[in-house]
Amino acid sequence: MTFFLKNRGFTLIELIVALGLFSIIMVITTGGFVRFLKTERQASSFTFVNNNLGAAIEQMAKEIRTGKNFCANGQSCQSPSVLSFVNSKGAAVTYCLENGTVKRSAGQDCSSGQGITGSKVSVGYLNFIVSNNGNYPPRITISISANPNNESASIYTANLQTTVSSRQLGG
Repeated sequence: MTFFLKNRGFTLIELIVALGLFSIIMVITTGGFVRFLKTERQASSFTFVNNNLGAAIEQMAKEIRTGKNFCANGQSCQSPSVLSFVNSKGAAVTYCLENGTVKRSAGQDCSSGQGITGSKVSVGYLNFIVSNNGNYPPRITISISANPNNESASIYTANLQTTVSSRQLGG
């Protein structure tokens, strides 16, 4: 028994169904890819903020460890977001929050200081708590909160806190 196959193409209905299925699969795939790119950008921005805040805290901590005369010889600081002291070289240093940037200034006036956080980081909160008991070296607790300047990632906030003990007794 012999069968003869006719050379036939696809019908118009088969082409429309195949094209519809292909379009649906491409839309789903493209949506997933766009969502993945957005999530990756947000994660990258958040990682940058976290690393930037960590570096800023480390810079402040290094100088605080060898500092003394916190907040002008033990007097209260100008505000909770300002810390003034004398560093190991005998120079007056002030750390403060101004316009979303943590600044370090040589002297008491922080407005002329240099920013130590990146331009892609918006610091919303900086607080210094100085615990000074005459029997022990002063301890400074630094609390900082920031988020990326990136619109799509600005909902994420990084909060860091550390306590640094000065090596100067009675400082």
